[in-house]
This record gives sequence, C-alpha cells and structure tokens, in this order.
Amino acid sequence: MNSAAVTLEDSYFSEMKNVSPSVRGLSDSVKYSEDSVFTSDLTGGAGKGADVLYSSAKPVAVTFGKKSKTEKPVVLEYDLTSDSNALTSQIICAEEDAEATVIIVCSSDKKLGGLNALKTQIVAKNNSKLHVIKVQLLGEKFIQIDETESVCAENAQIEVSHVVLGGAKTYVGVGNDLAEYKASFKSHLSYYCKDEQELDLNYVVLHHGKKTECNMDVNGTLKGNSKKTYRGTIDFKNGCAGSVGKEQEQTLLLSDNAVNNSIPIILCDEEDVSGEHGASIGRLGEDVLFYMENRGIEKSAAENLIARAKVQSTVSLINDEDVLSKTELFMDSIFGEL
Repeated sequence: MNSAAVTLEDSYFSEMKNVSPSVRGLSDSVKYSEDSVFTSDLTGGAGKGADVLYSSAKPVAVTFGKKSKTEKPVVLEYDLTSDSNALTSQIICAEEDAEATVIIVCSSDKKLGGLNALKTQIVAKNNSKLHVIKVQLLGEKFIQIDETESVCAENAQIEVSHVVLGGAKTYVGVGNDLAEYKASFKSHLSYYCKDEQELDLNYVVLHHGKKTECNMDVNGTLKGNSKKTYRGTIDFKNGCAGSVGKEQEQTLLLSDNAVNNSIPIILCDEEDVSGEHGASIGRLGEDVLFYMENRGIEKSAAENLIARAKVQSTVSLINDEDVLSKTELFMDSIFGEL
C-alpha cells in the first residue's frame, strides 16, 4: 500500500505548541470542547513518519447532536502568524442522522515560515452527513503536514475538501474506513504550485462494508520548479460486495521543469466490485491559446485564468462568506491580480 513521504528535521519535534482556533458557527445542537484526546487510531494517510508529531496533540472536539441539521458551517480558524511551530488538531463527530459542515482554515502572514502539524479525526455515525473543508493559506516558507483520519458507519457520508495554496511544502494524508453497509466517502483537492513549492498527497480508502462507495478527485496546476506527488489507494476488502471506488486526477503543467508523479493503486480481495482510476496530465492546447489570443487574452493571462478556475472548483464549496473572501484575496495575490 502507498505511504506518504514525510521527512522533517529533528529540531521541529521539541518545539511544537498546541494552538486553539477562533471558533464561530456554534449552536445549541453543537457541543464544543478543548483539550480533548485522540482515543483511537483511525485510517489515515500521512504515515508513521508524522505520528510522533501528533503524540502531544490536544484536539478541540466538535460534536453535532443526533438528528441535528446545521444550516451554517462551524468555522475553526488558526492564525499562525505568532505560532511558527503549531499543533492544530480536531475531533469532529456527527451523531446519528446529523448533517453538518466544518471549515478549517490555517493561515499566516505571507512571508512567514514554520511547521504546522494539522490532524483531524472524523466520525460519521449511522445515516449522518459530514463535510469537512480544509483551507491552507500559509506563508511561503511554511511546511504543513495535514492528516485526516475518518470512519463511516452504516449509510453515513463523509466528504473532505482541500484547497492548498500556500506554504513551501505540504503533505496531505487522507484516510477513510467505509466500515459498514452503504457508507460513502468523497474527496476533492485543488491546488496551485509555483516556484519551488512541493505537494505530497496520499489517499487511502478501505472498503469493508457491502455496497460502499468512494470518489476521489485531485485537480490543479504545476508551474516553475514545483513538484507534486499523488498516491491514491482504493482497497476492496473481502466481504465488500457491490462496492464502487473511483479516483480521478487532473494536472495542468505550465513549465518544462515542473515534476508530476502519479501512483494510483487498486487492491482487490472481493470479486463483485468496481474500481476505476483516470488521469489527465498535460499542457494547455494550442487551440485553447489561439481562442484566448483572438479575444485579446495573452498567454500568461490565459494560463492564470485556467489555473485559477481549477482551484475555484473546490473554493466554490466554501459556504462561509468570510472564509471565501479571505481565500479569494489570497488567490488574487498568487495569480498576480493585486
């Protein structure tokens, strides 16, 4: 099975500090607490190299009550301008028949650096629906390790969306255990990497229950000397008859020096299943550039326009005006519109 390639200097491990978020969107049906404890190991994607970072984590916990349906998202914002080596961690749980969205934002001043170790555990109980949106707007020298562990009970749905725009190096590990009948998992990640930025992705979905479904999508642009590695594993376990797994990757290359690595894996220990992987990797076609130039849009502007549209596909899922505005302002700066 694939594993993430997290490598860090020893000095980071003694300097980590737990940081609490600013929180909004709480209601009577939502329970919030601090200094919680990760009580179990769920399926994740960052790998053992990151585990030591989270050993001293004190996660905040957000629990959505049984049958609750929150109209507005709960927003957890981490401003790391004053915390260069920060542990930011959460436990998010939806009780039976609950429906909710949580937005997690990590940001800092643009020129700053440091390490952000972000870990999120997600538990969706029977018939619940959880959407977790993670937005990375860190300074250009930051390293972020972002681990998402999750488990779906019967007929539960988990959706995890990522927008990755800042930082020097970003490691994203996402794991889900489709543990019971008709559980489903969906993920979206959009990114824009330029200059020397590096993005390392590892997704793992385990199909245990019958008639479970997963659909993973990664969409973004590489420019300059940037590098991206995508690892995606769909693992059909014995007994998951009738299950379906799909992963799709779309990569736009805007430089001869950019490096893209794709390592999809589909494992199968059950006959009655369907697994698919698709990839579209390439440059802007001459027909697209010709169309743009005929309308007065120069090549560089056309590249920015299409690269931004790729990121926008996930940004459009952000259903909080403050976070959306902050994200679009960051996009303006990296796409040269400020």
